[in-house]
Amino acid sequence: MRIIKKYSNRRLYDTSASAYLNLEELAALIRGGEEIEVVDASNGEDLTRAVLLQVVLEVQGARDLLPVGLLHRLIRFHGDHPMQKLATRQLGAGLELLDAQLRQVERSVPWASAARPDVAPEPAARAEPPAQASEAGEELDALRDRLAALEERLKR
Repeated sequence: MRIIKKYSNRRLYDTSASAYLNLEELAALIRGGEEIEVVDASNGEDLTRAVLLQVVLEVQGARDLLPVGLLHRLIRFHGDHPMQKLATRQLGAGLELLDAQLRQVERSVPWASAARPDVAPEPAARAEPPAQASEAGEELDALRDRLAALEERLKR
């Protein structure tokens, strides 16, 4: 695991390479298969989630990741508001489910691996059984349905 220190001036420092890096370079490390942990240089607080979210939003252009209405609600219902807790819990659960299912698809379908999407995978020694590919497709369809239902529930 690579440790990245974030300084108060918002600079990122890769302790393994002894060099500063920007968000694009951090994204390239992750695409190359590196696992990273980002810590606050002054107090050691874990900032990994916040920095990875920043990479997704700024580098990968996922500005449409969450609906604007949901973002307004998350901001409006701050602190101990019961709706904030409900929305945060439901959103977190939905995203954890998506992560688990994507991880399962990556393990069962060679071309789905996110480690190096810019490089074509090596031909497999053995072809994937059609039943497993079909199951993965069905799981993705079920996940899409559950995510759509979750979004619908959050709109209400």
